[in-house]
Amino acid sequence: MSELARPRLLITLVHGTWPRGLFPKIAQFKQWARRLLRRKRLGPPPFWFEEGSPFLDRLSNELADIPHKFRSIDWSGANSIFVRDNTAQILAEHLSAEHTAHPEATQLIIAHSHGGNVALRALHHLPRHDASRSGGADAANPLVATLATPFIEIHRADFGHRPDSVRGAVLLAIFYLLLLLAAWLFPSAHSHVPGSTPNELSLSASLIVGLPILIVAIYWIGKRTTARQNQVAALSCATRLTVAPQRLLVIRAIDDEASLILALGAILNYVTVKSIMVVGWIMVRLPVIVPPLWLLFFFVGQRSPGNHFPSWYRDVAALWCSAIIVTLFGVLPIWRLVHGKELAKSPMECQVNTQSTPDAIGQWKIVTLVRRTYVRSLRHGIYDHEDCPKAITDWVRSQLYAQPAR
Repeated sequence: MSELARPRLLITLVHGTWPRGLFPKIAQFKQWARRLLRRKRLGPPPFWFEEGSPFLDRLSNELADIPHKFRSIDWSGANSIFVRDNTAQILAEHLSAEHTAHPEATQLIIAHSHGGNVALRALHHLPRHDASRSGGADAANPLVATLATPFIEIHRADFGHRPDSVRGAVLLAIFYLLLLLAAWLFPSAHSHVPGSTPNELSLSASLIVGLPILIVAIYWIGKRTTARQNQVAALSCATRLTVAPQRLLVIRAIDDEASLILALGAILNYVTVKSIMVVGWIMVRLPVIVPPLWLLFFFVGQRSPGNHFPSWYRDVAALWCSAIIVTLFGVLPIWRLVHGKELAKSPMECQVNTQSTPDAIGQWKIVTLVRRTYVRSLRHGIYDHEDCPKAITDWVRSQLYAQPAR
């Protein structure tokens, strides 16, 4: 291959989560039908990272005077922190091998959505892959352009007793629900001690239900501490980002849908945890709270409360509190799922940092694209913006001219 024919710019495209939509099988069938018909206008348009897409066509036109070559890294697009980290290692291996084969060329990564997290994680893995290759050549140092990427990092956090308080409230709610179930299944277990009501279970029934809950509490709250720390450490390591100063372009949009969903998930996660703690606090103090409310209800209604406080009032309140706690704890993984499926079952001793730009030392370029005309498309699909290819090529040219000759 001659020097003129050798590509000067090697572009690697990295798509984000669910690149072919929530139903990839349907998208694959449409793509197959389009290839079968061999007429693109009769089928759906190619995705942004596929050959013939409007984005790549406009980008090629902008780079017409610079020899370039496209390659796409196809990965599952799963909403998984560890899958993204594994893909980053594959990308790092590709970049290292490509740099070894074409040391004179400049490498550029264009990554959309969570593909940006994959790209920055690849920079973290890249030194290890470069060191494993012989020859002593310069290490790969690609340019990175991210499109609408919500940069995510997991950190260990000290929330005090809040996580254990949530676990205790959940176990208390389960304990009470099991007591009610035992009362319904085994009515003969009701105690007949003078002064008790038919709704109260005997001490033996409480022990039968409570002992398994106590064992679970000891294991879940006490014995799992080390395992939780290891899990948070693994998530933190898998999301640690590396940014090369002055070699990063961040293109973002106003009111990006993906960023709004992640922010909503973080808010709902906080509200749900706080609600579990508040309802648990109320449930523990029901013996003190319910009788005065019961008396107030009768006095306001100008009725005599009688001499005996019916315990079923407290039972109904405890049942509602238990149902609310269990329901909130059941939906809590949904709010955490938006940042990665591992967080749905991760411990509560971690916090998620989501930003439109990563934390780094040095300077990089940040471009916020604004649509000034109405277009029926999501802001997260920022590659459809008419200024996106030009923003990338202008920045690439500035970097190419600023780089010393190889």
